[in-house]
Amino acid sequence: MNITFNPQKMTISDRLRQRIETKFETGLGKYLKHYQEDMKLASLSIEKVSRSGYEIKFDMNLPGCPINIKDTHKVLLDGVIRVRNQAKRQIQKHLDKLRSF
Repeated sequence: MNITFNPQKMTISDRLRQRIETKFETGLGKYLKHYQEDMKLASLSIEKVSRSGYEIKFDMNLPGCPINIKDTHKVLLDGVIRVRNQAKRQIQKHLDKLRSF
């Protein structure tokens, strides 16, 4: 899974970038194994908001299932995990719909 990072008003260290990539790879990897590598492209935008913490936007376009998630959280990694779980639920829902046909 290829994730493009777009940090705004902040910088992301390489260690934090690796942790975020592994969180998404372990959480979404088993649901995306049937897709080709060039289809597993995602964009993760992280913005530092003054009082409410971090605003995290995740965008991924799978065939027939565009995933667009926006969430805010005070702790960055907790927000990333919440976004990952929401993406996992949307992908599961899409795959269940495809299996029912």
